Amino acid sequence: MKFPLSTALLGALLVFVFSPAQAADSAFAVNQAAPAPVYHVKGVIKSISPHALTLSHDAVPELQWPPMTMPFALAKNLVLPALSVNDPVDFDVSLIDGRYDIIALTVRH
Repeated sequence: MKFPLSTALLGALLVFVFSPAQAADSAFAVNQAAPAPVYHVKGVIKSISPHALTLSHDAVPELQWPPMTMPFALAKNLVLPALSVNDPVDFDVSLIDGRYDIIALTVRH
């Protein structure tokens, strides 16, 4: 009869260790991810479309990116200033849904 008692004790221990309140607390802690890092970059606008900008930009050492020209999506609700091709800009990018989006941009004068 030791086996059923051991099983009952193990079951009680599992209920205590994995209580719904603790599971909810753990889920809450897991869902509170740290905000994605923001990278500050200098570049020049090469093309403009409604949802993206192609920029020739300086190196981004934190991302191990060399200077290059590439398209960047625009973050939702981003309001851009008036822009023209060849405008020098300072912009911030952050990883959003698996891609680097522009989250802020100013034209350098």
